[in-house]
Amino acid sequence: MKQSNRSWISLLAFFAVITLGSSLIFAAVFAGVPAVIAGGESAQASDEQQVDPLLPGQTFSGVISDSHCGARHTDSAKSASDCARMCVRNGSRYVVVNGDTRYELTGTPGQFDKLAAQRVTLTGVLSGSAIKVSSAKALAAKPGD
Repeated sequence: MKQSNRSWISLLAFFAVITLGSSLIFAAVFAGVPAVIAGGESAQASDEQQVDPLLPGQTFSGVISDSHCGARHTDSAKSASDCARMCVRNGSRYVVVNGDTRYELTGTPGQFDKLAAQRVTLTGVLSGSAIKVSSAKALAAKPGD
């Protein structure tokens, strides 16, 4: 009889250890799944910033250029707009420059392409040093320009 009590206790202890171990493994696996999913979403969110349509856009003004040249284009053989477009094709990003302030532009590159080297008014949401542009409009040239 003694031997049979011992085997029941051993059997119960074995099942308790197996149950506890498998519970910990499942908890670790399922705790990691949301972190992996959230990590993938945050990487996507950083590439493609979302604009909340309920938030009013801020207004910015300046000259559209590229991040390589900034306000001054060094290639004197090309116009400022051609230089900006060429730099963007070679990996640079569109920016808006207003004095010493410079913001990277995110949105539809085609609309920035048309407005390269022009003074513009932008409407969008500022996030760090980037503006998610919802609309861009060229300002009329002043008579002295």
